[in-house]
Amino acid sequence: MDFELTPLTAPGERFVALATEHAADFATRADQHDRDSSFPFEHIEAMRRSGVLAACVPQEFGGLGVESLHDYVLGINRLGRGDGATAIAANMHIFQPWRLTRVWRSAAAAGQEPRAAQFAQRLRQIGAGQVVICALFSEPGTDLLHPLVEATQTTGGWRINGRKIFGTLSPAAQLFNVSCQVRDGQGQRRLAFAAVPRDSPGVEVRNNWDALGMRASGSHDVVLTDCLVPDDALLDVGPWGEWTELFLVGNLSITMGLVGAFLGIAEAARTASVALVTTRRKGASGRTLAERYPIQHTIAEMEIDLAASRAMLGRTATLVDALCQQYPHGGAPLDVLHHLMKDFQCTKWFVTRKAIEIVDRALTASGGIGYLSQSPLSRLYRDVRAGPCMQLFSPNEAFEYIGKVTLGLDPRLES
Repeated sequence: MDFELTPLTAPGERFVALATEHAADFATRADQHDRDSSFPFEHIEAMRRSGVLAACVPQEFGGLGVESLHDYVLGINRLGRGDGATAIAANMHIFQPWRLTRVWRSAAAAGQEPRAAQFAQRLRQIGAGQVVICALFSEPGTDLLHPLVEATQTTGGWRINGRKIFGTLSPAAQLFNVSCQVRDGQGQRRLAFAAVPRDSPGVEVRNNWDALGMRASGSHDVVLTDCLVPDDALLDVGPWGEWTELFLVGNLSITMGLVGAFLGIAEAARTASVALVTTRRKGASGRTLAERYPIQHTIAEMEIDLAASRAMLGRTATLVDALCQQYPHGGAPLDVLHHLMKDFQCTKWFVTRKAIEIVDRALTASGGIGYLSQSPLSRLYRDVRAGPCMQLFSPNEAFEYIGKVTLGLDPRLES
């Protein structure tokens, strides 16, 4: 009996099955891409052809129709078992149509026909495999609520300037979704997302990603210099630095997918460890490593942490699904969203750290062979370390946020 998380819907089953097939293939090249720090363009192309990149596009627009965030997370989780770098790169695109579908339906319900038509057209493009989108949110020296990249209104559109970091998937993207600040008619700052085509003059992907792990994720800096986009390329999210429903729900979706990827890395390490200790023999007795009590104890600890991590992630994803079903066109109260985000931050903290411990134990159980570059455990050990760094929030910020929401305090963090 396998206690892995399983999809809850028919579209989710299709997505997870396809992701599982891809993971087996991607795993055969993951070590080489990691060693070369090369981006796996062939993985992105394979997912474009199979429809995985359009998993969350409604079926009427050519996608698989995955609406359940629980099932979306499981698809990313399965990709993570094969190649963590590909999983987090794919996540930066696959969450986009999930978010777009919600804003499309909200705009349609509100009678905002031009906006709804614009979102529908973008969903059709993703469903047809015509566009890959990279989310550019992170910046040095600030947080996600306070982007410093600025969009300035000009004749016929907006001029965008600034620099983004951790541009995961940037090598393969045709479109960048850029968080930025704008000024309204009263000069007040607003938070917005700008759709910037890759071939826009002034867009520069620096190709400078060089890190401990996730070396094949293509998380380069992207510099925008006087990039011009039309008026309708901007989506107003709300006041700059203020919590909004669109911001909270969007960050729940993208980051929950990332947590699923790191759980997948831990699951891959557990599988590799069990295979190794049940087949490798050492010593004069000729017994397998699995027959030794210390190894049994280590494997047991891995199983306990894996069971708890799956339970927490599955529970939180189900809660988010319930809220999205309750408010299909938006309108969820901010206090409800903050308590849900608090619950997810607890899950993120627990799962990403337990994933590190699971991979660490797998490396210990290997007896040293896992430390060699020829072992996939070496890559998994480095890749899994990135989990706690994923926004929203950093580890220190997460404790502050969880504490404030639990105590009924204003959840704004110290700047």
